[in-house]
Amino acid sequence: MNPITVAAVYTIVGAIVVPIVFEFFKTQYRLLDVVLAAVAAGAASFIPNVGGPASLAVMVGVLYWRTREDLFPDILVAVGAARLIMVPILLAL
Repeated sequence: MNPITVAAVYTIVGAIVVPIVFEFFKTQYRLLDVVLAAVAAGAASFIPNVGGPASLAVMVGVLYWRTREDLFPDILVAVGAARLIMVPILLAL
């Protein structure tokens, strides 16, 4: 699969799903923080051989750094839900 497509899916789905889960948990966030984390995760996906896990760690790290909310369940569940939603989208592409 094209790495640009994977990075775009990581960025778009992360920027859409994470705020939805944050609203469910009543997490304080700014949309700029979520978009920054999604873009950073998409960029980290270009790292050879470890891009997938690295982008996951980058997204969690940036969200924790920018929002200072609880790591579990707020951030980890939001990022995990985004990753689960990415699977069928990537399979369809």
